[in-house]
Amino acid sequence: MSWRTVILSKEAKLTLRMEHLIISGETVNRIPLEEIGFMLIENPNIQLTGHLINALSEYRIVTLICDAKMKPATVVNSVYGHHRQSRHIVKQASWAEDRKGILWQEITKQKIENQRRLLVHLKKEGTEELGVFRDQVEVFDVTNREGHAAKVYFNRLFGQDFSRGLDEPRNWALNYGYVVLHSLIARQIVSRGYLTEIGIFHANEFNQMNLASDFVEVLRPLVDHIVHEQITDTFGKEEKRMVLKMLEYKIRIRNSNQYLQTGVQFYLDSCLQYLNDGQKAKLLFPILDFPKMR
Repeated sequence: MSWRTVILSKEAKLTLRMEHLIISGETVNRIPLEEIGFMLIENPNIQLTGHLINALSEYRIVTLICDAKMKPATVVNSVYGHHRQSRHIVKQASWAEDRKGILWQEITKQKIENQRRLLVHLKKEGTEELGVFRDQVEVFDVTNREGHAAKVYFNRLFGQDFSRGLDEPRNWALNYGYVVLHSLIARQIVSRGYLTEIGIFHANEFNQMNLASDFVEVLRPLVDHIVHEQITDTFGKEEKRMVLKMLEYKIRIRNSNQYLQTGVQFYLDSCLQYLNDGQKAKLLFPILDFPKMR
């Protein structure tokens, strides 16, 4: 079972030996690959062997490599994530517009509901407004209820003076957390033989993760919660560790509480199945019950 989050911040050489990650630096550490779910390489001077990179893909380990400013810059993904990848890509290119529109409607409704749940959890105002916006979402969200809800949500969460366009620690933290979620979802999409570039709603030619950008929406409030509770006027190493704690959280899906990575798998599988066969009753969406901050 993959359960470990590995963060590497010091110079080291990473190699593969008998299905173990070997970290050779000031000391030598061995970690079974089967135990690793997420690996963050913060120091760009860390060396990786080709054998290890291939093994990280084979074990479906979400691997993020940071740039010189310690910002996530590269995701390690397989070229061929599934033995029927060509077949799945053909299906993806022909997904019916009505199914894409309905799925985006449901994703948007669940995103707003999870935002509303966070405001309830924090005893903030705005929950009734978000409930109205949620119920008004149409196919493909043609009336942009998501945008209207987001304005109310962030103003209630962080105050009237807050804007997502501000260059300040809370936005740095939000962006950092969203990148991690994007990478987690993109890795699962690739492992199922689909292209991250072809989305159901997002269609930005400069975005290599359009499909991940679609699916990530319902999970963003996880990051928002941590930032609200833990981030104030700085965003450094310790604050990044706080944001990464979300990988240890559980989400409610399929009538049970599942760790984030397992829950994401159930969620994605149900969405991809719906896009392929149109059985809406089988759709599963994560419901967020926000944990107490430690």
